[in-house]
Parts: sequence; C-alpha cells; structure tokens
Amino acid sequence: MSQIAVRVDDELKKQATAIFNELGLDMSTAVKLFLKQSVLTRSIPFDVKLDSDYEIELENGDYIRTRSLDEYNEVTQNAFKESIRKYENEGITKSTESVDDYFERMVRENA
Repeated sequence: MSQIAVRVDDELKKQATAIFNELGLDMSTAVKLFLKQSVLTRSIPFDVKLDSDYEIELENGDYIRTRSLDEYNEVTQNAFKESIRKYENEGITKSTESVDDYFERMVRENA
C-alpha cells in the first residue's frame, strides 16, 4: 500500500469529513473512491469546466449574458435569436401580462 499526503484548508477538511461521516465513509475511503472512479472512467469523475456563460454584444452596445446557444435545442435557439432581434429593434417594452399568463401563453403557442 502507498500513502498520499494532501494539504487542504482546515475548514474544507472539516466540512468534507462531516459529509463523508454521514455517508458512512472515512476520508481515506472517500479518496480511494475518487481514485478508483478516475481509473475506471479514465477521467476526473465530475465536470471540471469554466463558466459556460458568455456575453453577446448587441448593435446598440448593450450586452446579454447567456450560455452557448448550442447547449439548447433548435426551437430554443430560434426563440432566443428572435428575442435578440426584437430587443435590438424595439428595445425593452413594458408588459401588462403576468408571468403566469406569459408562460400559459407560451405553452399554448408552442403546443
């Protein structure tokens, strides 16, 4: 058997230990689980990624922060693009429609 020494913040260790204890694990077993899953999947067994949001600059200089459109289906992509076109042409318009009414209308129109 080999030993691995890892330096971590005291608070992180305390919080992780509490979670592992609730799961019936000690720190050593939890680390072994991580290592075994890494070997089995030949990867880090969870997503490690940068924020997937990005900013779109509109013609009027405003920015919209959103996710990459390719994360959405074609219908959602087209609706988003249409919203951007409408915003660029008309700006933000007031609505007297409640949020509930809006979503009910969206369901009806897209059924």
